[in-house]
Amino acid sequence: MDSPKKLMISGFRESGKTAFCISFALILQDQGLEVGYFKPIGWQTFVKERFPSGKQLGYFFDPDAHLMKEVLKLDQPIENIVPVLTDFNYLTSMAKETSEELERKIEEAYSKVSEGVDVLLIEGGHIPQLLYSRRLSTFDLTKKFDAKFLIVSSIRSDIHVDELLFRKTILNFLNINCIGTVLNNVPRISFERAKGVIKPVLEENSLKVWGIIEEYRELTAPSVADIQDLIEGQILEGPSNLDNILVEDTLVGSMTAESAITYFRRCVNKAVIMGGDREDIALAALETSTAVLILTGNLYPTVRVLSKAREKNIPVILVPYDTYTTINKLEGLTGKLKPGNTERIKKLKEIVETEVDWKGIIEAL
Repeated sequence: MDSPKKLMISGFRESGKTAFCISFALILQDQGLEVGYFKPIGWQTFVKERFPSGKQLGYFFDPDAHLMKEVLKLDQPIENIVPVLTDFNYLTSMAKETSEELERKIEEAYSKVSEGVDVLLIEGGHIPQLLYSRRLSTFDLTKKFDAKFLIVSSIRSDIHVDELLFRKTILNFLNINCIGTVLNNVPRISFERAKGVIKPVLEENSLKVWGIIEEYRELTAPSVADIQDLIEGQILEGPSNLDNILVEDTLVGSMTAESAITYFRRCVNKAVIMGGDREDIALAALETSTAVLILTGNLYPTVRVLSKAREKNIPVILVPYDTYTTINKLEGLTGKLKPGNTERIKKLKEIVETEVDWKGIIEAL
């Protein structure tokens, strides 16, 4: 078999590159192509697996690589798909291995994952300049594997346009073949501007725009499980499968009981953060479209609140932090795709099929 077509997919900012990567891979598979996936430098995340007995087991892994392996049904072992794991303290955590040893490990894994595939999708690091000090940045690896480069970027303001074009200049300087960009997770309020103003400016500056994908809050919203993993609270009530309950907004229950119902009805599928001693506010929240009730200050709720939550099948989580700290912890949290999110993955694939010129990307390879 000929050498596979290789595409490095790299994101700038919180771009949703993994969501795009998995959608594009599934589209390629639908075309009858053998698709491989490679993430040379993974970003290790500490995960606590909870068992019914209450026992917890903690371990490090790259969730994106595991997601791709499961959804694409890849035969390769995970250590080939993501041969190197790193973290925020990589200057010390990776000090035991030389750059040459890490490079050799990546090369050996690449030779295995690239065998027998038509297209190899290579996902860039957490940020493209990561491990530049070890000659293992996304830029270095793109040149090593002679891959084409696709930028997946979220445009939130005009300054991001100039930032994107500056990145393109860097790629040109490094003699990396950048085939263009996909603008992903564009806020709905900016979507028409992205099409009418931003796209022409990018293309006038020789950066091809293959597609513009609007932000769908229902697809980027975190699940209750994502929130629980972050705040590590005590689950007092609620369904066991928290992955399928999405949180689209966050409200603080600090108002009077008289105004609570009107306030809570403004948002659907929300997380309500409040002190556990406010029974009246908690009951009001449970009468509206609430995804989870988060009780702060380790203030245990009344039996009436827990009974109502059980009746409505709404999770209740108790945390030791105050309300302000809890809000800060949840700021900027987005949903993480997991292998079991079949409907979400299906919808993402349909969006990419519709909004992105994926045939043009294939031809560009």
